[in-house]
Amino acid sequence: MAIGDNSQSHQSGDEPETDGFAATALASAEPYSDTEYFATALAASMQAQAAGDYGIAATLVIRGQDTELIGVGRNAVLSSRDPLGHAEINAIRAVQSALASQRTGRAQHARPWTGEVQLGSATGAVFFRPAPPGLPAHGIESLLYASLEPCPMCTVAIISSRIDRVVVATPDEHGGALAPERFARLPLAWSSLASQQGLVVDFASANSTAAPIPAKLAARLSQAFSSTKHARDAEVSQGVLMNGNIEAAIARLVT
Repeated sequence: MAIGDNSQSHQSGDEPETDGFAATALASAEPYSDTEYFATALAASMQAQAAGDYGIAATLVIRGQDTELIGVGRNAVLSSRDPLGHAEINAIRAVQSALASQRTGRAQHARPWTGEVQLGSATGAVFFRPAPPGLPAHGIESLLYASLEPCPMCTVAIISSRIDRVVVATPDEHGGALAPERFARLPLAWSSLASQQGLVVDFASANSTAAPIPAKLAARLSQAFSSTKHARDAEVSQGVLMNGNIEAAIARLVT
């Protein structure tokens, strides 16, 4: 696994996030740029915030010779009562479900990319547009843009998916697993597999050469998480699946 620039120049701001900033950042971003994919993640993270979840989102990009798929996932752990409902998992699930549907005869269709992020379900959506020029012949390229450093569970899902490159906006010292010192603590099976696959990890910032993004966008992505962390942590500590409502839910299942 190759680890890129881990420098960070942003801090969480005090100004509340607005739809206007995310929309402007997305509209002004250069197509196919790291900034565009992170602006997409910011818009989805705001939807997560509004739903009462952690302000975390991820954008999964899969490029073929002619078409680019853009899978957008947001955190939905609490709103969906899903312990696995992390943003990266939901982005992967959205794309996997759309691709699997083509094999089962129950085809789902991606939506044309318009530069506006409206998730088709509570957790994710898949869009398409022409692939950028310059891709290797007969090659498939995959990239995941994570607003927060993926946790160990999501890191294993990324490796199992064989995603080529992960770009992270906000490091997570306490919960992340992709910074070099944290990745080294994963079980050897996963770090070895990532090395065999050639997984590339970059940390985005205004000063990064591998993944430069505007400082204000980086700060907003960080703030989307930090502004929700304390309250959401308190809720998760009470249990997502095994919570106080489970007895009533079980009773409804058997009546």
